[in-house]
Amino acid sequence: MRYLLTAQLLLLSSVAFGGDKPASCELVSKSIVSRSSSGLAQVSNLGDIQITCRIPARPFPAKPGESRNALRAATTAYKVSPDGNKELVPSEVHQTGSEGGGFGPDPKPEGVFFYVHIPLESAERDAEARRYLAKMEKLMAPRQITREEHQRALENLPELINQHRVGHFQLECRLLDGDRVMGVGIVELEVLFKGRFSDVGLPAVPSV
Repeated sequence: MRYLLTAQLLLLSSVAFGGDKPASCELVSKSIVSRSSSGLAQVSNLGDIQITCRIPARPFPAKPGESRNALRAATTAYKVSPDGNKELVPSEVHQTGSEGGGFGPDPKPEGVFFYVHIPLESAERDAEARRYLAKMEKLMAPRQITREEHQRALENLPELINQHRVGHFQLECRLLDGDRVMGVGIVELEVLFKGRFSDVGLPAVPSV
């Protein structure tokens, strides 16, 4: 399975730009909290995972009326086990900006900036939402929320849990022009446990 996934990644990189122009992707330094003994970048399970990817500038449309899409990023995340096997896990992209490209004989490489979220498993995320709500209700005492308010909060809270799952991950980052893959890069990192959302997400004082 491990070799099959590696072969698929290499094939996708080759399709992107004939195998000679993959994307250059890296973690933004402020996201890195430490490094492992082997040099692997480590990030916090409660912090931002910010990535920058760049490709050579695309040719500018030459014909009147032609246009091109803004680049966007997409990711596929694999959790890497100690024996090297990879398991596909969910990941979410929140794109924040872009740079480069333009006119001229030597345009700058095009880059995309984005945050990646590697969400908890559903059961763990729901448990974290219940833990957070229980603490909020305790802070709000003596006011008692109704059963309907409690249920509504449980339904909405999981989407707000921005805690990452912990482990060693390999992120396949793709830059897309519409549906066309323009470049593929790999970012490898380790997510460390630094606390729970239900602890650090609580307000300093209960809301009125």
